[in-house]
Amino acid sequence: MITVALHGFTGRPGHWRGVLDAIEPALSGHAPDRPVLAGWTFEQEVARIGAEIAALGEPVHLCGYSMGGRIALAVAARFEVARLTLVGAHPGLQEETARAERRARDEVWCALLEQRGIEAFARAWEDQPMWRSQVALPPTVRERQRAERMTHDPLALAAALRALGLGAMPPQWSALDSIHAPALLVAGALDPTYGDLAPRIAARIPRARVAIIDGAGHNVLLERPEALRAALTHRSESA
Repeated sequence: MITVALHGFTGRPGHWRGVLDAIEPALSGHAPDRPVLAGWTFEQEVARIGAEIAALGEPVHLCGYSMGGRIALAVAARFEVARLTLVGAHPGLQEETARAERRARDEVWCALLEQRGIEAFARAWEDQPMWRSQVALPPTVRERQRAERMTHDPLALAAALRALGLGAMPPQWSALDSIHAPALLVAGALDPTYGDLAPRIAARIPRARVAIIDGAGHNVLLERPEALRAALTHRSESA
């Protein structure tokens, strides 16, 4: 079985290497050779990733974190995958008013990226409450993550957020019961929003279970990679 793993917003291929060996395609806007094309949509990104998976011609364990988790979820609802692992994933906001509010919030981040650049954005992005659990990480780990963010083109990140952000994502709740692959929904215990979402998503997917990782916030891959590896191993052994 081939593993394909999708990184999150501001991440890069290689984000999963501390957890598992995988093919890690870059999301649009996150690599020089993968720009966000004019008019690009969330659904087009899903179709692109799905086509790349289908072209492999082998069973695929599809993994995704955060933005990559949202895309992986939508891919699994439309394309055949053998296994699915989602970390900190959201099925989409159900009300248009909520999506519009989220797009307005994201537009503030886009303006920061476009007007003040990647350094000012990274400082503000990392100051959000959802990342406070990372204060306990070794400085070298936090510095490595900052260095990864700083390599990005701020205009490309802004375009990615507009095309692939939560406010741009069509809600996927009604498609969850079409995911028939064994699924693992992962969230950090210090990430209450996604800790609440994970069992709600799992309840809609026929063959799903939940793993809540102690001592981790939203970015379980960064904060508790060994615990995530253990959760994946347990899933493999019990499948």
